[in-house]
Amino acid sequence: MRRTVAVVVGALVAVAASSCSSSPGTRSATAQVGALAGKTPAQILSAATAAAKKAGTAHYVLTAVQGKQSQTISGDASQTQGQQTVVQSSQHIQVVYVGGVAYVQGDSGGLTSAMGMPASVAKTYADKWIAVHSSDSLFKSIVSAVTLGGTLEQLNPSGKLTLTNATTVAGKQAVGVKGGLPGTPQSGVTGTTTLFVAASKPTVPLKFSGTASEGSQHVVDTGTFTNWGKPLNLTAPSGAVAYSSLPTK
Repeated sequence: MRRTVAVVVGALVAVAASSCSSSPGTRSATAQVGALAGKTPAQILSAATAAAKKAGTAHYVLTAVQGKQSQTISGDASQTQGQQTVVQSSQHIQVVYVGGVAYVQGDSGGLTSAMGMPASVAKTYADKWIAVHSSDSLFKSIVSAVTLGGTLEQLNPSGKLTLTNATTVAGKQAVGVKGGLPGTPQSGVTGTTTLFVAASKPTVPLKFSGTASEGSQHVVDTGTFTNWGKPLNLTAPSGAVAYSSLPTK
């Protein structure tokens, strides 16, 4: 199964997404609780997106497990800034996007898998900060991965939508919207996803859970969202090397 490139959180969500068997069962066509009462699944997703954008910032942790392998993506995001750390097996990479520049640092394995660097180049620049500017080919995908707007676009279930029974997430009453995998359909990949939304205002996303399968391979994914509206205080790392100056082989 295609795994996430380290700096593209959307890829993880698109590959591994669904309600686990322990999720609450589905219920009526409209929610019956709190600020979500009377809303359809589609309306709840719209309310969640609007509330998230209004809050402006969030902290997230996404974990994908495939057999004995796992990957964890954690970060803080706003509409114009973000930071993200990805750990998969012995590989790691981190990104700080601030001041219109994306700064990337990782070990040689992380740089090779995430940025497509040749092994020799990745070894040379391992653990050094690399500055990716708007003129660089990787810039748009990195920024989309670490900012709030790009993250939100990859959360919503697709296709036919249903609601879970009301449940409690992190001490808050919530309703889950369940559907197909988010994002663009991938050939041979099947699964479903559930996004749990706070039933009281602000009706922000609280939790994500899912599974996806491709042939004999199976991924279980979970995610949490906290610290909505908390300001980000990011600073640019010093001594970064321009990505455009790196050798290509």
